[in-house]
Amino acid sequence: MHLRISFAALGLSAVLGACHSEMENVPLSDQKIYFSDKFYDVKALSSDRALIVGYGGKMLETTDGGANFDRIDSGTDLALYKIFARGNQLWIAGQEGLILNSADGGKTWQKQESGTKAYLFSIFFINDNHGFAVGDRSTVTETTDGGKTWKAREVTRSTEAADTDMALAMQDPIFYDIHFTNEQTGWIAGEFGQLLKSTDGGQNWIPHQNSLMTPESGIVDVMDLPTFFGLFMISDQEGLAAGLDGKIVRTRDSGATWRFEPMKLAFPIRDPLYQPYVTADGTGWAVGAAGEVLHLPPGQAEWTRADLGMQIYTWLRAVDFADAQNGWLVGGYGYILRTTDGGKTWKLCLG
Repeated sequence: MHLRISFAALGLSAVLGACHSEMENVPLSDQKIYFSDKFYDVKALSSDRALIVGYGGKMLETTDGGANFDRIDSGTDLALYKIFARGNQLWIAGQEGLILNSADGGKTWQKQESGTKAYLFSIFFINDNHGFAVGDRSTVTETTDGGKTWKAREVTRSTEAADTDMALAMQDPIFYDIHFTNEQTGWIAGEFGQLLKSTDGGQNWIPHQNSLMTPESGIVDVMDLPTFFGLFMISDQEGLAAGLDGKIVRTRDSGATWRFEPMKLAFPIRDPLYQPYVTADGTGWAVGAAGEVLHLPPGQAEWTRADLGMQIYTWLRAVDFADAQNGWLVGGYGYILRTTDGGKTWKLCLG
């Protein structure tokens, strides 16, 4: 069964309050982070500086590795789902077709007209001028002038080989993530196992997920393919996608074939994974619902559960590293976790 999963989650009306190995009480007047916060993305801009965005237009910045956080005015109360950074130019995609741009490294933000009211879950710029955002109802919106103007369209796919129910379900799958490896080659991941590839700079998108349907995988019907929420392309040839039922898939031949990644787990993952990530030294990470964090050291074949040194009681939505040592995890209930040793240890940032 496939479920359309919203990035909104439950919150609690309690408060949290530098980064610590365990919870500590912080005076209410000093707090920037609350249990009711839902953080959807983090961008590590340097070893000590990061931007974090989430529900209700909330945006936080730290410049000292999480010892302190400052609230940045996003100018909106709509949800902020994804950050993309290219030098001092930053963009955010969000709820109701929202696109925000900063030309000063994230200090101030202006709205750009996206050309759509569809929720936009991801954004990526090929160069300083050419960018894409993707989201609900198979929406792709494109700019060629740095975001001054955007033009939205719906990507259509052939359903000739599908039966009536399948064709109806696949009419407008949600696109959750987009990533380019060069100015011509791009990828989109989404609902119903969508793994689309473009080789002409995003003008046409061709599905590449059918190689997942094999007797070994146990998937013989396109409707059984897991929705993919996150995508990370390591190179033109190799990339990862993560999604429903704790599935991670990898291609090593530029999408000609995708294969499910092996996992060595004490008990299986039943919940979604939202984002895969590979650090500069080749270490793999993936985060998801129920506090799931998976880890794949360089040279290893099987993913295992990461030991964070604490119990996570909510979903984790995003992971990002400035380099192989300095990284972040963010999610529900105001969770912000920080590592400075490549993930050997993590500390909770209480703001």
